[in-house]
Amino acid sequence: MYFTYEEIDRLINEDMPMFDLTAELLEIKDKGKISFYTRKECVVSANKLVEKLAKKLELKTVFKEKDGNFVNAGSKLFEAEGENVLILWKVAQNIYEYALSVSTYVYEMTKKARKYHPNIEILTTRKVIPFTKKIALQAVMDGGGLPHRVTTTETILVFDNYINLYGGWDKFYKNFEKMKEKSVEKKWVVETKDLNQAKKLIEIGVDVLQLDKVDVKTTEKIVKLAHNKGIKVISAGGINVENVEEYAKTGTDSIVTTAPYFAKGADVKVVIESF
Repeated sequence: MYFTYEEIDRLINEDMPMFDLTAELLEIKDKGKISFYTRKECVVSANKLVEKLAKKLELKTVFKEKDGNFVNAGSKLFEAEGENVLILWKVAQNIYEYALSVSTYVYEMTKKARKYHPNIEILTTRKVIPFTKKIALQAVMDGGGLPHRVTTTETILVFDNYINLYGGWDKFYKNFEKMKEKSVEKKWVVETKDLNQAKKLIEIGVDVLQLDKVDVKTTEKIVKLAHNKGIKVISAGGINVENVEEYAKTGTDSIVTTAPYFAKGADVKVVIESF
C-alpha cells in the first residue's frame, strides 16, 4: 500500500497542526528513543506506514517487526530515535491500535473458517470508516484476507437497486448474455437473497452468486446447485468471527464481511526514553 507524503502530513497535522504546548512548557529539546509494544497477541500491521511517518519526522528507524507476522503479547513492534519522538508517539499509537485490531480480527476469522474449508477466502467490504481505507485494507491483507472491492470501478456487482433503475429482473435475465459479451474480461457477480432467484441466476450463467443474509441451510443448497454448474458462491451479510465457522462448513467459496473494521481496538504500549 502506497502512502503519499501529503497523507503523512495530514496524519501529523490532525494531532499537531502547530506545536506541542506541553513540550514547549517543559522546554523539552533533547533527542529521545521511542518504542511501541503490543500488550496483546496480534498480527502486525502498519509498520511500513509508521516507518514512513518516522522518516518524515527525521527519525531513525532502529527496529521494525515485519507486517503480517503474528506476535505474542509484550512484543516490540517498532523503535526509532531522534528529536521528534513526541510527535510520532500519539499519531503512530492511534494508527497501530486501529490497524492491529483489523489485521488480528481477519486472522482469527480466517483461522476459524479454514478449519472446515482450507481454500476459503475472507474478504472485506467497501464499508470502511471514512478516511481509513488504505490503513484498513493494508491491515486486512496483513491479516490474511483480501478486499472484496476497493472501488466500484474494477468489478461488476449487481444489486437490487441497480435492477430497479435498469427496468426489472426479467429485463436483466433477457439481456444478460449480450451484456456478458460486452465484458469478456470481467466476472458478473450478482446478489441474491433467496433460493428461487439463485436458481434463475444459475440458469442464465452468472459467474458468481453473492448471497445476502441467506441462512446456513439455504446456503448449503445454493452452493451445491452453483458448484454443479461451475459457479462460485460468496456469502455476505452479518457474518463475523462468531458465526464464520457455520458458513465455512457450507462450502461457500468466500465470505464477505465488514466486522473487522469495527473490531475492538488493540492495546499498544509506548515507551519514550532520553537518548
